[in-house]
Amino acid sequence: MKVFFSSVRSFIKKTVLLLAVHFLLYGYASNSFAGYREDRLVVWINLEEASDHLKVNKVIENFIISRRVDKECGVRWRDGGSILYMKKRPHQITNKLIREVFIQKKKAALQRLNYLLKSFRSPEDEVQDGLDGVMVYSNNNGPHMMNFVANRKTIKTYPLALKGSIPTAQDIEDAFCILLPSITRAP
Repeated sequence: MKVFFSSVRSFIKKTVLLLAVHFLLYGYASNSFAGYREDRLVVWINLEEASDHLKVNKVIENFIISRRVDKECGVRWRDGGSILYMKKRPHQITNKLIREVFIQKKKAALQRLNYLLKSFRSPEDEVQDGLDGVMVYSNNNGPHMMNFVANRKTIKTYPLALKGSIPTAQDIEDAFCILLPSITRAP
């Protein structure tokens, strides 16, 4: 009888040990970040650049350079390898196309923009899987920002101020965080 209980105890100890090892390895694997991306690749377009007295581009540029974008938007912009294509944007994503998509709401133009975002490649920036989306500033019907995320079908709009009012830098930064496209590219 003593031998029986001894072998049962040994079996239980081995089983518990194996289960502990299994859960330890399973827990470690489920917490790994394999295949996780942090780099956001976004196109920025200011449709009011010529008449923009607030210089929205400068507010966005300063927001990113200051690194406050990381804390306020909850992202790792610089360390994550994110890129905001502001001056060096893809040449086929023109102001005309953006106006057709965001102002005139042309469905064919939206499909074209989606294709251009998904098919974008830039060996010098090491971009091989397309872009995540586009963000746009416009004064059409009052100052507002909009976005389109690749592979989605809708445009989001965020009003910055009442028509005829001038948005503050904080309004612009808040809208940037709210409209920053999620990462859509596969890991």
